[in-house]
Amino acid sequence: PGTGFVEQIGKGEGEGYNVNVPLPPGTGDQTYLYALREILVPLAEEFKPDLIVANGGSDPHFADTLGSLRLTVNGFFNLSQTIAHVAEKVCQNKLVLMPGSGYNPTVLPPCWYALTTGVVGLETIDVSDPYTPPVESDMARRTVKNTLANLKRILKKYWKCFK
Repeated sequence: PGTGFVEQIGKGEGEGYNVNVPLPPGTGDQTYLYALREILVPLAEEFKPDLIVANGGSDPHFADTLGSLRLTVNGFFNLSQTIAHVAEKVCQNKLVLMPGSGYNPTVLPPCWYALTTGVVGLETIDVSDPYTPPVESDMARRTVKNTLANLKRILKKYWKCFK
């Protein structure tokens, strides 16, 4: 609580290296993937890490009892595919996926399956959501677009990819 704002970019030698991408309730697959592609992919391409560590829990799934995001199983798959492609491009596929967390035992296995299969390179998955997915919030989409514009404005001082 009280952390994770776009303005919190680190201090001292780490200034500009702490990047928070807060996502509002109702954020679904398309907007989550948009945020990943607009912020984290360009940062990884410029920074060129030796290794990518991805923490993947099912909390962002729309049926998770604790979260308020609206990702689907297919959304988890697309996110992990994107992360795997970035790892291939910037660090010779050095990627550690750490599945963990999630509070709905019905959606946890398909979400972890989707994350894992996306990372290992499968092109499609044969698992679907156990519940009917909700529609993504237009308000969330607009909020994320504005948040990312603000974040890019802040980070352009530190990163060429946002100039």
